[in-house]
Amino acid sequence: MKTVIIDGRDLTSRERAHAHIAEKLSFPDHYGGNLDALHDCLAEIGEPTQIIINHADEIVAALGTYGTALLRVLEISARETGMLTVCTDSCGCPDTQSRD
Repeated sequence: MKTVIIDGRDLTSRERAHAHIAEKLSFPDHYGGNLDALHDCLAEIGEPTQIIINHADEIVAALGTYGTALLRVLEISARETGMLTVCTDSCGCPDTQSRD
């Protein structure tokens, strides 16, 4: 299983959030950098992938309701596809506790 670690402290703006996620998940160059495009690209992940989000609260602190929506898109996409697992430090996932 591929593991991708996202540090919420790096997602300081909408643009930076999408660029960071796109880089970490190797999204195609045509990635649109919005929530719909995020959902579409997550749905196309073709190998089992675990996304670990450390400092998820920092995403909401920096981006407000957009940060909440971004996290929700990640969670919804994980439920819709059998290839994706998303875990935040707030869910108590053991992997997030040991990484900073």
